[in-house]
Amino acid sequence: MGGKIAGIVPGSIAEEIGIEPGDTLVAINDHPVCDLIDYNYYEDGDYLELTIEKAGGELWLCSVEKDDDEQLGLIFTANVFDRIRRCANHCLFCFIDQLQPQPRSSLLLKDDDYRMSFMEGNFITCTNLREEDYQRIAQMRLSPLYISVHTVDPLLRQRMLGRKQPAEILLTLQRLISLGCRLHTQIVLCPQINDGEQLQHTLDSLASLAYDSRRSEQEQTGGVASIAVVPVGITKYQRNPQLRLFTRAEAGELIDDIEARQQRYLEQYGSRLVFAADELYLRAERPFPPAAHYEDFAQIENGVGMAALFRQRWQEIREQVPQHPADEGIAIATGKSGAAVIGDIVAEINERSGSSIELLEIPNTFYGQTVTATGLLTGTCLLAAIPPQRYRRLLIPSNMLKFDEDIFLDDMTVEAVSKQLATPITIVGPQPIDLVQALFA
Repeated sequence: MGGKIAGIVPGSIAEEIGIEPGDTLVAINDHPVCDLIDYNYYEDGDYLELTIEKAGGELWLCSVEKDDDEQLGLIFTANVFDRIRRCANHCLFCFIDQLQPQPRSSLLLKDDDYRMSFMEGNFITCTNLREEDYQRIAQMRLSPLYISVHTVDPLLRQRMLGRKQPAEILLTLQRLISLGCRLHTQIVLCPQINDGEQLQHTLDSLASLAYDSRRSEQEQTGGVASIAVVPVGITKYQRNPQLRLFTRAEAGELIDDIEARQQRYLEQYGSRLVFAADELYLRAERPFPPAAHYEDFAQIENGVGMAALFRQRWQEIREQVPQHPADEGIAIATGKSGAAVIGDIVAEINERSGSSIELLEIPNTFYGQTVTATGLLTGTCLLAAIPPQRYRRLLIPSNMLKFDEDIFLDDMTVEAVSKQLATPITIVGPQPIDLVQALFA
């Protein structure tokens, strides 16, 4: 199949030999190129023979001499050139299955592809790994990988993943570790299903495979490098009677247990190893730990340590808040979780600058008010909560939008929402400095 070329780096080897956008890289040194991993692996050499299919169908065989670390300069339309391996599980807690009826097709893509795990940090269940996959992981040293464990009990995991056969995971983790993989694991925790004694057994089992950060890489092959405990998320479209949210007391007990384990693991492995998602601290109404608690923020994209890192970065730039007021009539839209993180920051900005910026905690009317993440708010939510012409300018965080387009999860555009509110909308980047710059631009 090969990789469809989207662009060429100016001045690169690819430009020099006449490769163009729209062409396809089929093979390097007769090795078929199925994804970006193949490309990066086989490109590393001083002599290459490239098989290129031109946009018109003509095949080129190009000989290239280059330095070992010199790159060809190809930019592809996707990271995976053949089809992404789809998830064949039917997890009882799957968030995608809880989306609104007939969501846009891109939201329905459930990948379970180890290549996307390596390249983008996507979590995989390992239920579809084949022998050739293990061999490729070893050959190309594909580490770290991100693994959805949930439980180490094969029968309970079978139930949670919705599979017809027991879903073993410990032997799979052990084999990956023997191949040199460091593993970042997650447990999506469901009350009265995989918590309690099941959770203790799972954490004990994963900790027995821990990567010891105090030892050199030469002294160990791989190991479990982190464990995230993430509470199940539920939308108003959830119809499974087995699922519910954790109570405040239950979330607090979980945090207490996790923090006790962290102290033991820090002494044993040089790492806290297991981390509670920010959502658990919010649900327990507990303060977030300091940023140092999260070590290297290995699972920040999984909602683990995001609040602490944002607050740390605020401390680093807080003196940059101007000593004059921002314009009148500015409001910042956020979800319930976001308000808990930035509420006191916005109050401090107002105090330092003499401003009257308003923080709007927007309820999620689209997915249901049990969904509190700012990134899951939609244009529909904004229109339901904000009166037209109420503000002179509205700030929204960029994580509300599609990564490559100004469109919300309900397919409303920023332009359409702005028009209906009769209010200019400013999209704000993810860092505190982005917020300050947007407020005082």
